[in-house]
Amino acid sequence: MSDALRVVVACGGTGGHIFPAVAVVEQLIERTNGNCTPLFLGSLDRMETRLIPSMGYDYIGMPIEGFRGLSLSTLTLPFKILRSIAIARSAIRRFKPHAVICTGAYISYPAGIAAARERVPLFVLESNLNPGKSNARLVPHAAAVVLAFEDSRTFYPSSMQSRLHVLGNPVRTQIDRSASQHDARTWWGLDPERPTVLVFGGSLGARSINEAIEHALPLIEQRGWQMLWQTGKGHVPARPLPENVRMVEFIDNMGSAYAAADLVVSRSGATTIAELGIVAKPAILIPLPSASTNEQRHNANVVERHAAAVVLENDRLVDELLPAIDRIMSNGAMQASMASRMAELGRPDAAGDVAELVMRVSSWKGAEQ
Repeated sequence: MSDALRVVVACGGTGGHIFPAVAVVEQLIERTNGNCTPLFLGSLDRMETRLIPSMGYDYIGMPIEGFRGLSLSTLTLPFKILRSIAIARSAIRRFKPHAVICTGAYISYPAGIAAARERVPLFVLESNLNPGKSNARLVPHAAAVVLAFEDSRTFYPSSMQSRLHVLGNPVRTQIDRSASQHDARTWWGLDPERPTVLVFGGSLGARSINEAIEHALPLIEQRGWQMLWQTGKGHVPARPLPENVRMVEFIDNMGSAYAAADLVVSRSGATTIAELGIVAKPAILIPLPSASTNEQRHNANVVERHAAAVVLENDRLVDELLPAIDRIMSNGAMQASMASRMAELGRPDAAGDVAELVMRVSSWKGAEQ
């Protein structure tokens, strides 16, 4: 048997950075018939510290932290970065990987620099239209950069173009596209014959979206459509829910939620955009104003230019969200056109395509033996 493909994967902080990395690892394991050994690097205290080991993968924590404004912790940040780079270099020397994969955010920076110094092929995955701060610093050292959007090429110099690969944002296989709309609505306790709007703000919910929906509840009660509304933990509406609104704190089965919907109202994070393209659902996108490099605005603008979504401002939702929903839900031709355009953005094979790229460009020779 050929030597196992060994990969170091740096990811963490949010699901948007963790799950694309896991999706690629899953595909590497599948495409090497199990002959792949991953090692994950992350923080000491974020969600990856529990999530990655629970999946059965080896994990090493680093003291790296993001910049949190001027504070006492800011003074120690340079030392934490240097310590994290040292930990990553030590792990690389022991593990001898054929590739290092980084999915962005501050957790990726030490691993990417360590890969460059140890001369291990570096793969940078950029899920947003514009590169994040860490990825922008790692790109010059990368053997390959994976982009989610063709439009992203404009953010990189001409000298980098040959190393750019527009393959999409990897999504894990949990997004099941086989469920029928009728069955999905029944599963969620909805009327299986009634048009449906899915509203969600991410795992923690979104206060501005929740406030706009709650304000509109008396009017939503009069509509011919129904709503599946994910609020996040602890949201208690001040007014009673109409019978055509089903409220849940969390959505564990996103595939079923998407299948139930005719229209999706959500933030415009990279993972959500990738999922919408795969399930081909028209959307109303509400960019998160506090995103660090305004990436959600850039993502949403790409989809809107493609005529697959309508973009609303976060501070105008109370006045504009319900009219926008009504306009789309009352126009079947508009829904169909937006769905078709959204499907054109979908890259359901992104995880497998990235895995093939890693196998081809890395220093691993197993595929040739």
